[in-house]
Amino acid sequence: MENSVSLLVVAPDGLTSAAMDLEDIGSSVTAAHLAAAVPTTGLAAAAADEVSEAMAALFAGYGQEFQALIARAGAFHQGFLQALDSAAGAYVAAEEASAPLLNAAINDMNLLVQRDLGIYNFGDWRGWAAFALDYTWGFPGTALGYGVRLINSFYPNAGYDPGLSALAGSHVYRGGIGLPGFTTTLGNVTTHLGTGPGAEDIMLNHESVHVWQNRLFGPLFTTSYAGWMAGGFFVGTGYWLLHPNQDWFSLVETAAYYDNPWEVWAYANDNNWPPPGANPALLWPAWTDPVLLWPARTNPIAPFL
Repeated sequence: MENSVSLLVVAPDGLTSAAMDLEDIGSSVTAAHLAAAVPTTGLAAAAADEVSEAMAALFAGYGQEFQALIARAGAFHQGFLQALDSAAGAYVAAEEASAPLLNAAINDMNLLVQRDLGIYNFGDWRGWAAFALDYTWGFPGTALGYGVRLINSFYPNAGYDPGLSALAGSHVYRGGIGLPGFTTTLGNVTTHLGTGPGAEDIMLNHESVHVWQNRLFGPLFTTSYAGWMAGGFFVGTGYWLLHPNQDWFSLVETAAYYDNPWEVWAYANDNNWPPPGANPALLWPAWTDPVLLWPARTNPIAPFL
């Protein structure tokens, strides 16, 4: 990219220099043309006889044709100089017009790279582990996170939080795309976190669990989470058909979301189990969920948080 830009910068100077050289050449030719005008067009006859007069008229005619040719060449020369000047001006105008766009693109790229690397604390082994896992085993989730970031780039109030992102070791958006009342984490990107008093706690103790679930379990986490959501939809709907007096959405939400073992893991880590919004009719009882039976010292994600 630098080479291409340098060519654009040099091109107008080169054209201007060439135009000046051609103008000097044109001036020299014009001077020679003027100096030769009288001697070549006003030849006097060598003698008073008819032959001498005819020869003088013949050569004078050649001189006039030569002067006409020189005049046409001069006109072409002036047109060529104007074309060079116009080309140089066009290059300068194009460079001036494209410079802000190019600078904006470079700034956006620098910001993207800074954000990508800014979430990793390379002074700690967890930062190196997060970076390596995000772009290897956990890359399917990371790719989904890039999609969220792309969508959020069109949100005027996405609210990227660089400070909390650096603290959490993942990308955090206070606003952006998301379902009302829900925070969503895909890969190393959390969106729609909100600005409430408990938002930071949710990020560091709940959503960060999902970030590391993706890093440690990779596509197993992504596919099994989605599969559980789909199955939970049918379980909740089936239960509702048998108990139509129950709230359908609450049943589906509990079976598909709250009962999802990956979510139980995060809620347990956040000391928020059972979640207040879950429907007890379909909620896991504590003694049946192995995640809740694991003591904190055996939680494989705890060392990474």
